[in-house]
Parts: sequence; structure tokens; C-alpha cells
Amino acid sequence: MRCSMTRIGEFELNRVYAGDCMALACGLPADSVDIIITSPPYWGQRTSSGIGVEDDPRVYVAGLTERFVALARTLKPTGLLWINIGDAYNTPVNWRWDDHKYSSLGPDKTGLEPHNSAYTKPRLRRKAFLDASSPWLTYGNLLALPYRLTIALCDRGFLFRGEVIWRKGNPMPEGKCRRPHRGHEGVYLFAKSEQHNFHVAPPVKSVWEFPNDGSNGVQHFSRFPSELPRRCIGAYGATGQNVVVLDPFSGSATTGLAALELGCSYLGFEIEPRLVEASNQVLAQVSAFRAEDLKSRFRHGKNLTRGAKGSY
Repeated sequence: MRCSMTRIGEFELNRVYAGDCMALACGLPADSVDIIITSPPYWGQRTSSGIGVEDDPRVYVAGLTERFVALARTLKPTGLLWINIGDAYNTPVNWRWDDHKYSSLGPDKTGLEPHNSAYTKPRLRRKAFLDASSPWLTYGNLLALPYRLTIALCDRGFLFRGEVIWRKGNPMPEGKCRRPHRGHEGVYLFAKSEQHNFHVAPPVKSVWEFPNDGSNGVQHFSRFPSELPRRCIGAYGATGQNVVVLDPFSGSATTGLAALELGCSYLGFEIEPRLVEASNQVLAQVSAFRAEDLKSRFRHGKNLTRGAKGSY
């Protein structure tokens, strides 16, 4: 299998393909992807099939680990893997409009509107998972799932290269509880080699803050702001159509739109067919616009190299 400007292995670039990323990764050549940027479904917050519906958080971490290990074969030695993943308390998830009583969000700091996705988003009604033989699986414990995944990936050969704190301007509201309300998430950086590409001057900072986006035309509740993948791509230190960005949990293709905006190529995997179809419609529109823009710039003799200068 060979890579070109339009294909990579079995896949046409700038498209999203339906299926589990672990199976689809078999169709990619080794050392063919420059950057993997993704936010897998969080434990207990998915309503359909796939990662995130497991009762036991250990099964959840193990499933993610196997998928990222399968993807490691496709990542170049100079490549980067960015994972945005949220933690969870070992308690039931059952969001209620009543939670607004304890919220500090909204225009008057007394809560969000009842139609806000914080209350209407479909979720699995997760239960606490208790195991007396594993003290960390005690009721109410913060499970440290991002760090358990990090340790598991390091045990399988990844290098853990850093943690970025994403300070959220509009965090999800939380009910009355005897603990801090969370206003951040982690973005975790991995590589296969210490000699990976990276933007070194100016240095990439470890705390990022940016506003949320409006809709990109694909309805998807768990979507990170487009500035997040833009910064991850910018941290790689190179852009261009030969730079391939992969999101194995593509969702609404926010990573793909950021990649195309910065002049890179994109490949997405997504298990939900509805999201695949909608994402491909949006990506096709952006790809057509980019192709016309490149033709215009070529006709006028302009530089076709587009750089990614993220603000860190």
C-alpha cells in the first residue's frame, strides 16, 4: 500500500469512514500518520454502542488502550498523539434540571436554560461500579481514568510527553457536592520516540483557554472547540497536504475541519453512521473550497505553503 496526496492505504483522504477504529486501522500503512488528535467517548456518557458504555471502568480503559496500541503502528516515529479525555467519579450519572439550583453558570450565574444540552443531552444512566477487591472502585472516588490510560499506554510502549490543562470557559454544571466543581479537562500528549516533531519557539504552554464554537453543521453534543485541534496541529511544527491528521473517534469532524483549514490532510473514523454521513458532507464542501482556493493562488503565482501559527 502506498500513500499519496489523495489516498492513504485503503482510504481516500479528507473523508470519514464508518466503523471501529481498531478494525479500520488495519487498512492504514505503517508509519503513515503524522498527528492523531482525538477525544474518545467518556466513560458512562454514551447512549449507543462502542467505547464508553462499559459497566466496569477497567474494561473501558483496557478497550481504549488496545485501540491506541493498534493505531501506534500507523503513527510515524516523528508523529504526535493527542488525547482529550475527561475523568469520572464513581457515582451514578443522572442529570436533572434540579441541578441548576447549584450552578454558577448562565448570564445571571444561577443556572442554564432548561433546553441547554447540559440537561437535554442523551446519556447512558451510568451506575457506580463497586468492587471490594479493588479499593479504587469505592463509591464516590475520582477514578483518575486519564492517568490510568496514560500508565497503560506507557506500559505498551508509548512515551508520555506532556499534559495540557484546557481551562473551559463554559464547563458542564454540577450538582450540589462536597468537592470542587470541575472547570478543566486534560489533553495528553504521547509519541513513539523522543525525537518527534514539535514546535519549540515560541514554546507550547501547558494551559490553554479559548471560547467555545458555534455549530459546524453536524449535530453532536460532545464536541470540543475547533481551537483545540488547531493548537495540537500547530504544536507539530509543520503543515501541508503531506501532513496527515487522523481522528479515530471523529464525531462531528471538528479535527478534520481544523486540519483542512491549516492546509493538512485528514482521515476520520467514526462508529455512528449518522455522524459519518453528515461529516462527509461538510468536509466535501470545505475540500472543494480549498481546491478552488489553491487553483486561484496558483494562477496568481502566490505561495501555496500555508503555515499553522497557533497561539499558545
